[in-house]
Order: sequence, then structure tokens, then C-alpha cells
Amino acid sequence: MNDTVKLTAKLFAIAWLVSTITACTLWSDDDEKNAIAPLKDLPEQSISLESKWSRRVGSQGDDSQVLELTPAIHGGTIYAANAKGGVMAISRVDGDVRWDVDLDVNLIGAVGAGSDLVLVSSANGGVEALDAASGEKRWHAQASSEVLAAAATDGDVAVVQSVDARVQAFDVATGRPRWSYSASQAVLTLRGNSSPVIHDGLVYVAFDNGKMAALDAKTGLLQWEQRFIVPDGRTELERIIDVQADPFLTSTDVIVASYQGAIVSAAQVRGQPQWEQKASVVRSMASADGSLFTIEGNDSVKALSLTSGRELWVAEGFSGRRLSAPAVIGNYVALADKKGYVHLLSQTDGAYVGRYDVGGGGVRANLLSDGDTLYVLTNSGKLYALVIKS
Repeated sequence: MNDTVKLTAKLFAIAWLVSTITACTLWSDDDEKNAIAPLKDLPEQSISLESKWSRRVGSQGDDSQVLELTPAIHGGTIYAANAKGGVMAISRVDGDVRWDVDLDVNLIGAVGAGSDLVLVSSANGGVEALDAASGEKRWHAQASSEVLAAAATDGDVAVVQSVDARVQAFDVATGRPRWSYSASQAVLTLRGNSSPVIHDGLVYVAFDNGKMAALDAKTGLLQWEQRFIVPDGRTELERIIDVQADPFLTSTDVIVASYQGAIVSAAQVRGQPQWEQKASVVRSMASADGSLFTIEGNDSVKALSLTSGRELWVAEGFSGRRLSAPAVIGNYVALADKKGYVHLLSQTDGAYVGRYDVGGGGVRANLLSDGDTLYVLTNSGKLYALVIKS
């Protein structure tokens, strides 16, 4: 076999692996290969959740798509979308629909909201901006590739990160491109990416090559870049270090977490690492009272100290349940699973204290919370507002 044929065969094999991995996520369902841990026993004095209201949002895609159309909270409204192009504005108080529009496009990404805009993304890389008060379409923009994560906005620009490792900013008033930034792509990646986060004039973005960058929100100029996670392994599969979790901001630091890598906390100003904890994380993180809550790839739940990264507790016994991103409600950490159960853990020690069954074919979308109410979007397209039963 000559060198040209060998190279062609190698490239074909890599392309096949990429298409195989990016066509699915870690959340594809295969019960035969992945045994599901039984439900945990409830304590005698368990914590109960009850539904404050529920609202049918619409299809979240079929099993082959594995979409995560996570809603967005802005002010007194929660904005939710379905795979067929429907977008709704729903009152957080009583679940009343304030407006409901059909964009007549297939939507694939999480919802973004802020600066009087609602931002959604379509299957062809389109970014649609709607008026938050009326649902009227403000503008359409075109990203360089699929946008699966929520857009971020600061009132001046709307920023999206696409699966081709490119970050693009659009003018919030007109949708015209303002700037773009590109990072090098990893050889193999999981399908998806994290959302950009805007704070104090900087856009924080994390990439599948293990790097994080801080960009000037107005100009896109690079302020700092650091490689926080280094791939480790003999094969390309073992060296995947995708960052799927959104960057998490504290008062002084930005925290990034990767698959088959680590959780790293770095100073917001110059990106100097402050602490690091070996981990494999693909879900966004939550925080309360000085603790950072994460979901490991093996479906264990961990609490770390925000200031030092020290492990505070680990809750196990959820293997195979494909837990959602955590959220905090009251004094508890909430997480949902692929069977439709919402589980409650004590913030203090991770003790199992309660659960609620929303069914609906399970939950892939991130849980949302305003502190007192937990918002859960099921795979069948029903949105629940849950509160702790008094």
C-alpha cells in the first residue's frame, strides 16, 4: 500500500470516528449496555416537591437528535423553545403564556435571553433574535456553523459560540456582525460546546482543545488565553477533553470544567490558575454558600470548595441515570435523570432527601432555578415549575 493510499485510509478512519462521536452525545440512551442504578431509599423525613404549574412547550426532538433546548430565565419570564421552531414566553408566577411564535425553522440550541432579546439557533447555523416583550422578530444572523449552546448578550453585542470553535458577536440592534474569533479545533470532539459568558466587558469562552480565552466584548480582541486542560492518553478517544460545561464565574475567578480532564479555577483578570481538581465533567455547574456542585461522567455528584477546590462530599448511586446539570433550590441540590426523576440532595453533606417524578421520557435540558422554584423541561416537551412542599 503506497503512502497516498495509507494517508487516505487514515483520514477516512478519523473522519468516521469524528462523525460517529459528534452525531451523538454522552446522553444517548442504551439501557442494555448501561445498567441503571435503582432508586435510592427515601429517609423517614423526606423533602417533597410539588408542581406550582406546568405548561406544554412542544417537541424536544426525537431520540436520534438528542437536543438540549434548555430554557432561559429573564426577569419574571421563562423563555422556552421546541425543535419545530416554536418559542414561548411564560410567566414564572403562574405559567400563563405571554406570547407564542412559530419561526418555521428547526431549532437545535439552548435559549438565550437578555437585553430585551430572546435568542435561538436553527439547524443551519441561523441565529434568530426576538423581542422579549412581544416575540416579534428583530433580526436574523448567520453563524459559521451549528450553535448548540445559549447565546450571551450584554446590551451591546450578542455572542454565540459554534461547534467549529468560532466565537461571533452580532450587534444587538441590527444583527450585523461585529467581530469573530477562532480557536484551533481538536481532532475528535463530543457534539456540543459551552456557552460564552459576558462579565465586566469581557467574554469568557472555553474550547474543546482545553484552552480558555477572555475577549474584549466590544472589539473581540484577545485579552488573555490559557491552556488549562492537557489531553492525556494513547488514543484520540482517550485524549478528548471537550469543555461542555458553561464557564462559571465567582466574584474574582472563572471556573472551567472538561470531559476527561479537570476543573480549573483561574483569575478573571489575567487567567492565572488558582486551583485544579482532576475530573470528568460534561454538565454545567451550580453553586451556593461557598460550594460548587458538579456531575461527574460516572453520574456521581460532587461538592467542591469554591475557594480551594477541596472536595467536600461525594454522592454516588446514580450510575446509568445520565444526570442533568445540577441546580439549587432552597437548601438542596436538585438534579434530574433520563427516567424523569428529580432528585434532591442536602447541600451540607450530599444526603439523599427527596425526589419527584416528572416522567416525560426523562430530562436532558439543564435544570433552572430562581432559588425558590425549580424549572424542569422534560424530553417530551412539558415544562414544570416545582416548589418545596410546605
